Amino acid sequence: MTEEAMERSLLEVDGACRDINFSEYISATSAVALLDFIATHWELKQATNVDGEPVQPDEFRALLSTDKGALSTSWSGQIGPRHLQGYFYWPEPGRVFCELTFFPQDLAGHGFTLDGFLRLLAGLVNAAQSREYYVRFEDAAWSHREGADKSSVILSHESVALPRG
Repeated sequence: MTEEAMERSLLEVDGACRDINFSEYISATSAVALLDFIATHWELKQATNVDGEPVQPDEFRALLSTDKGALSTSWSGQIGPRHLQGYFYWPEPGRVFCELTFFPQDLAGHGFTLDGFLRLLAGLVNAAQSREYYVRFEDAAWSHREGADKSSVILSHESVALPRG
């Protein structure tokens, strides 16, 4: 996919969200580091556990250290994407599935550049300590194992090398 096509895919307001996924599972320590990174760019608006009960940021580490559970977060900020949702789910200790979600309108009109987005994505991927990343259209049928061959994937570790530093 060309840079123009990637940019168009990220910005097209089509009613669907865009998701960022990492390796199928990251560690609980990496999930905490990712949440810490997010907190440097966005302000937490809400966080809830698997039961829908509020969770405070100082409880994230302990919650992610439990045997199994889930954490949903909602963030807002001044950079694009202006709103970011995070979903963390772990079926067993130390294996955390993570998905970050945003809408195209939260990128457009906020100084968006593909280069700036890729630099931000690099920070997220580095914080998650993930070898893989996928930025994709919302697609309930998407499977991690299908990777970049799936037409819903806009860019991934297989197609775009992220900037360093």
